[in-house]
This record gives sequence, structure tokens and C-alpha cells, in this order.
Amino acid sequence: MAFFEPKMREILEQNCTGDEDCNFFDCFSKCDLRINKCGAERVNSNLQVICDKIFRHWFSSSLGSSALSFPLQRQLREAVQECADPRSTARSPPRAAPDVFRKLRHLLRATQRELQDAEE
Repeated sequence: MAFFEPKMREILEQNCTGDEDCNFFDCFSKCDLRINKCGAERVNSNLQVICDKIFRHWFSSSLGSSALSFPLQRQLREAVQECADPRSTARSPPRAAPDVFRKLRHLLRATQRELQDAEE
């Protein structure tokens, strides 16, 4: 499901008593308890949703039977976790989405190379 920004703002700006009232499918907003209204701006991005709903599932379990090296598996899991929930990585401040995207792209390309090398 996809919405243009004006429609998304309209949907998110609803009455609330807490942040959980400000969720619309995979789009999250914050509740302003002073006025009991959800904010019009999303607090998560489409990249975070993809990392959470797709990549986290792919890379959360051990890929021990695969041809991927353990260090690369660990880096992928950490990068996907950072992407899905930037606040969860306590050792560094949240990265901007382009930085996380570049890091993931680099790791996924390294994964592709390792898998291709294992096939040969």
C-alpha cells in the first residue's frame, strides 16, 4: 500500500493518548500528549521498514550452513539491526539513512561476491 505525502500526513494526524495510537501499518508517528494529536511526520523511513520486515528475517538466523564467512554474517546482522532500529545501537549515534543504505549496499555486494566465489 502506498500513499502520497499529503494523504499520509492526514492519516497520521489523528487523536491519540500514546505513541501506539499513531501507528498506521508500517508508518509510525509520535503522540503529542499536550494536544493529544499524532504528529504529521513519520518517525521511521521506508528503508527502516524494509530492513525490519525483510532483511531482519533473512539475516537474523545463523547462516552457518551458507558459504558466507562468520565476520560477514555478523556485520550483516549488525547493519540490518542498525537500519531497522537506529536507536538500538548504543555504541554509536543513529546514522543518516544514506549512510546506512551505503553500508548495507556494500555488505550485500560483499555477500554476493562471497557466494559467487563459493560456487566456483
